[in-house]
Amino acid sequence: MKKFINLFFAVILMIILLLCTLLTLSVYLKWPMYVSGYSSLFETQFNSRFILLALVLCIIAFLYFKKQDTGKKIWKFNLILGILFLAGQLIFMLIMLRTATRYDAKVSVITSLKGYEKPIRPNETHHYLTIYNEKQLFDVYRPANPSGKPTIPVVLVHGGAFIEGKRDQLGYAANWFTQRGYTSFGIEYPLAKKDRQTYESAVNSVATCMSYIRKHAQQFNIDPSKMILVGGSAGGGLVMQADIGLRDGVVHSYDGSRVAPPAAVIALYPPVSLSDLYQKLREGKTVDLYDPMNKYMGGSPAQFPERFRQLNLIDHLSEGISPTLILTGEIDHVVNVEAIRNFVKKSRELKLPVTYVEMPYGEHAYDANPNSIAGQMTWAEITAFLKRNHLAE
Repeated sequence: MKKFINLFFAVILMIILLLCTLLTLSVYLKWPMYVSGYSSLFETQFNSRFILLALVLCIIAFLYFKKQDTGKKIWKFNLILGILFLAGQLIFMLIMLRTATRYDAKVSVITSLKGYEKPIRPNETHHYLTIYNEKQLFDVYRPANPSGKPTIPVVLVHGGAFIEGKRDQLGYAANWFTQRGYTSFGIEYPLAKKDRQTYESAVNSVATCMSYIRKHAQQFNIDPSKMILVGGSAGGGLVMQADIGLRDGVVHSYDGSRVAPPAAVIALYPPVSLSDLYQKLREGKTVDLYDPMNKYMGGSPAQFPERFRQLNLIDHLSEGISPTLILTGEIDHVVNVEAIRNFVKKSRELKLPVTYVEMPYGEHAYDANPNSIAGQMTWAEITAFLKRNHLAE
C-alpha cells in the first residue's frame, strides 16, 4: 500500500511539474495567445513565488529520488522537470532585472514576493454629468498626509474595452498617488451598448469631468494647471484621445467651456489605432473583441471609415501632444503593440515628448500586481516621468 501511495504521489507531482514546465516554456516560445498570453500574465505577476515553488518541488523530487526505490525513474524525471521549471523561472527573473537596469528602475526581489494591494476607499463622490439618462460620477481620493498647499490632480480613467468597468477599478493607482501627496479622481464615463455608440461621448465625458474638476479646484485644493491623465487599456486610449482631441478641436466638454489639454498623460497598454486593432482581430492575432468594437464604433472600418480615422491617433499629431508616457507589454494580445510602436516612432520623428516602455514577455495588464518586478518597474518609470516633467509632489 505504501509503495502504491508513493507511486501515486510521484505521478501526481510529474503531472504538476510537466504542466508548470510547459507553461513556462510557452512564454519564451510565444505559443498561441490563449496559452502564452495567460502564462505570461501570471509569470510577470508572480515570478518570484514561482521560483520558490520550483525550489520546493525540486527538493521534494530530489529527496524522494534518493530515498525511494519505488518509481525511481519517475522521480528522476520529476527532478529533471523541476530543474527545468526552476531554470525557466530564474531566467525570467534575470530578464526582468536586466530590463529594470536598462530603464534605471530600482526594484526589490523581496517586495516582489508580495501580492495585490487592497485599494483604498474614496473620501467623497461627486456627480459631474448626466448623459443617456445616466449619472456619471467620480470618486475623490485625497492625499494621505495633506500639507495644506494645492496638490497635483490625477484623473484615473478605467479600462474595460469601452463596454464595462467601474470608476474604482484603478484603486491600486489611487493608493500610490495619494501616498505621494497627489489628489486622485477615479472617474466613470458612458459605456457603449448595442443601441448606443460612445466613440465620441466617452472621451467628451472625460473632458467634461476635467472641466468640472478644474472649476472646483479650490474645493478640491488642487492646482488645475498640473492635471495628469492616467488610464489603462480602453482608459489609456481615452486619455490619449482626450489630450490629442482637445488640441485639434474634435473633443469638447458638454458644459460648453474650453478645456485646456492636461499637463501630462500616462497611458498603459492603450489602443492607439482601432482600425489597426480591427485588422489584427480579423487576422486572429488578438482576443475576440468584435462585440465591444461593434458596440463602441457601430461596426467595422469599412462601414464607418470616418469614425475609425478619427481614433487613429497617429494621424492626429500635427497639433502636438502633452508629455506622454506609454507603457505596454511585448506580447499584448488585446491591443496592437505594433500600432503603439508606430505611434511612438512617428512622435519621435516629430520630436514630440513621448516616452515608451515595453515590458519583455508582458501581456495585457501585466502590472496588475504592483509589487511584482514588472509592477515595480512600471511605477519607477512613472516616478521618473513625473520628476522629469516637474510633476512630482
